[in-house]
Formats: sequence, C-alpha cells, structure tokens
Amino acid sequence: MKMRKGKKLLTVLLSAVVVAAGMIGGERIQAATISPEELTQLYLNYQQMAAAAGVDQAAAVQAAAEQQALLAQQAAAQAALPKDATGAIMTSPAGMPETYVDINLTTQTVIYYLNGVAVLVSPCVTGNPNKGRGTPTGFFSIKAMVPGKRLKGPDWDVWVNYWMRFTDGAIGLHDANWRSSFGGTIYQTNGSHGCVNLPAQNAAALYSMVTIGTPVVVHI
Repeated sequence: MKMRKGKKLLTVLLSAVVVAAGMIGGERIQAATISPEELTQLYLNYQQMAAAAGVDQAAAVQAAAEQQALLAQQAAAQAALPKDATGAIMTSPAGMPETYVDINLTTQTVIYYLNGVAVLVSPCVTGNPNKGRGTPTGFFSIKAMVPGKRLKGPDWDVWVNYWMRFTDGAIGLHDANWRSSFGGTIYQTNGSHGCVNLPAQNAAALYSMVTIGTPVVVHI
C-alpha cells in the first residue's frame, strides 16, 4: 500500500514537471516517458537512501553514548587513584623508574607506580628482622609469577594464590590469607620469613598489573 501511494505521488510530480516544462515559451515540448519499472526502482532507491540515513543516525547516537561512557569510566578511574595526605595523586619519587613496585619496610607499605602514577597502595607484612629474617633491601625485578604455589620451609607449609618472586632466592610478594591484619609493627614480632605478605585482594590486583621484569625497590 505504501509503495502504491509513493508511486502515485511520484507520477503526479513527474507529470506536473513535464506539463510545466512544455508550456515554456508557449511551445509544447515532447515529454520524456518513464516506465512503471523505472518508477518502481526510483521509489526503491528512495527507500534505501532513507533507511541508510536512519542507520547512520542510529550509529552516530550509539557512538556518542559509548564515548560518554568511556569518559565516565576514565573519570571514575582517576578519582579512584590513591592520594597523598594533601589529596593529590601520588607520583613516583624523583630519580625512580616510572613503573615499579615500591616496598617501604619502615611504613610497611607496598606501592605500585604505573607510568609515574600510584595505582595501588597496600599495607603489608615483611620479614621479621629481630629473628634474622628481614626482607632484603635493594633493587630487584619480578623474576617469576605463579598463579598458585605451595611455599615450604623448615617450619612452614602454606599455599598462596599469587606468587611474585623478585630475588634470585625465594623472596617474593604474595597473598597471606592466614593473616587478619597488615601494616604497622606486625613485622617486628610476627613478620614473615622474608617475603612480603599482602591482603588477598591487593595481591590479586598487583598480580594482574605487573609482569616479569617489572622493577622492585625495597628500602627502609
């Protein structure tokens, strides 16, 4: 029904144009003819153009919505970045790599800097120095990453889900689900055997961000 109406309308318009053209100068001009098939094709072409215009408009609206969603996500991520005491986003100290894991034995804090900006800050428990098991200081790098490992020693046998070894020996960062608290002075009385213990969710987050070769700096 719609096609019939469209063809009828187009026929009337074409007829009007032909009649008007034929009256110019008082002379009648031989009008060009158009077949029903050509008229149908013209109408189909019009429909296709209209449909394409509608698709393009919908795609533009969707692209704009996706862009707005991306900007909102970026703003949320920026707002979630760790801040210092003044409320400013934490950046890597001068002279240090832009991307590295910072382990502060004094504050019992692990900070992961990515491209010069702190993206993860976590309390930790390091080795007990009063029992000769302090975490070694110096410059290291992530040497091994294992998603699930059993750590065994003379008097310990524990399972960790996120193992990130950074020394040539057996010292690394890992989750410690047997601990209920981290940070403070725990390391002085109930410290590890040298590893850096992290809350499970923070260990998982760090594991997802570092790679083999990521620098690790341990300092007091």
